[in-house]
Amino acid sequence: MSFFDKFKKKGSAAFAPSTVLPAVMEALTEAGFSPVRESATLVKYAEGSVLSYFCYREDDPEFLLVMATFERSSFEDKELSLLHRACDKTNYDQKVGKAYIDEAGDVVFTVETFLMAGTPIDSLSLRMSSALVSTIAYFHRTLRLLAEEEATGTGGSELGATQLPPSGSLPS
Repeated sequence: MSFFDKFKKKGSAAFAPSTVLPAVMEALTEAGFSPVRESATLVKYAEGSVLSYFCYREDDPEFLLVMATFERSSFEDKELSLLHRACDKTNYDQKVGKAYIDEAGDVVFTVETFLMAGTPIDSLSLRMSSALVSTIAYFHRTLRLLAEEEATGTGGSELGATQLPPSGSLPS
């Protein structure tokens, strides 16, 4: 029994999991993209130069994700700590989009949602795609600003001033 089963009314018609990725593909096509079904769980599409994937598994029918990955070499001139700071700020400020660095050092962006019965997959998928693009743009803007602050020595003082001492005691 999944978590959301207890919130569903008995006998309510849920969406058919087999229709989710076809609905995503149709919405992307109508929006001018050229989606390609990569596998049973992935739909690939490009928005400008950004290659993105919708991921959906029928054995986990209440969860939909869209993601884009940038190889570490795209940021080879940036220190890993700076990339982590940009991810942290992105995650804090962007409420639905997230950024993280995977085990290969690549920067991954995601927008995730739970699907409930009656969810309009077509409009939701387009909104998720838009949120992904916004998250990526925000990350790049934030990374540039953090790098500029680091280069000029103007960043970081606000963060350090608000942290508690290591002992956990309050400052006097």
